[in-house]
Amino acid sequence: MVVRVLLLVLGLFHIANGLYMLTAPAEWYAAVPGVTLTGPFNHHFVQDIGMAFLASGAGLAWGMRRGRSAAIFACAGAVWPALHALIHVDGWLVHGIAPGTAAAELVGVGALALLGVVLAWARLRGEGA
Repeated sequence: MVVRVLLLVLGLFHIANGLYMLTAPAEWYAAVPGVTLTGPFNHHFVQDIGMAFLASGAGLAWGMRRGRSAAIFACAGAVWPALHALIHVDGWLVHGIAPGTAAAELVGVGALALLGVVLAWARLRGEGA
């Protein structure tokens, strides 16, 4: 049951982030630590990523339901944050973590992505069914 509740919470977090990106992209861009260091604001790009977070969040949240198909939705929902985290890891290896962004990068990107993968894997293996 804990796995399922955490999937719902993580899914809702990603949905909220996606909605923030879609409804207030410039504010999201300015508010998230380190984002302004990635280049100039691009309204279309922020909204593209917002859609990815919405889809991911929906999959993770749907993954809290009972049944094998729900576990597959959880896995699908975990894919985007995991791939997004890999992009960040590559950036850290090449450029290091930007000053003042370590917590946001490691927790907000890395740990949340890892949590999603672990929870989805647990659902797929039948734990928290």
